[in-house]
Amino acid sequence: MGAEIRLSKELTPEEWRALFAWGEKIFGVEDLNYRWRPKEWHFIVEEEGRPLAHVGVAKVSVSVGGRGMTVGGVGGVVSTPEGRGRRLVHDAMRRAADFICGELGAEAGMLFCLDRLVAFYARQGWRLLEDEVEFEQPEGRTVSPHFRSMVLPCGGREWPAGRVEIDGLPW
Repeated sequence: MGAEIRLSKELTPEEWRALFAWGEKIFGVEDLNYRWRPKEWHFIVEEEGRPLAHVGVAKVSVSVGGRGMTVGGVGGVVSTPEGRGRRLVHDAMRRAADFICGELGAEAGMLFCLDRLVAFYARQGWRLLEDEVEFEQPEGRTVSPHFRSMVLPCGGREWPAGRVEIDGLPW
């Protein structure tokens, strides 16, 4: 039996440990001490009951160049060491994109990533944003200094030009 993707509204403590507690600093940004928005939906790739990969999604309001939009914010993208090299995250990202553009009814998907991951997401159709992205943190609003932002417009839409202002925390 192969890996299956399951959509869930929450992670059990066991799933969370299996996906996010297998190593130290698995995202490479933990020392930056950012606060993150919880994900509302979780695409969990599992095999024989073991979670091997995860893609989280949150429905978020943003303003782009002064125009209000709804995006599906993608975050918590991870593969366990056992799941690596099997394209499990690719499959979960594709399912998440279908969900964002279909069931969620968002105008685009949006994610934050480090420079080293831009090519990974670009191979899946995500486009790099050059405009500034601003979001909330406990000390106030900040322009994202450490992350690149990428978008995946839904249904042939064009992403508008202009500064992106996120309503609340990043995801």
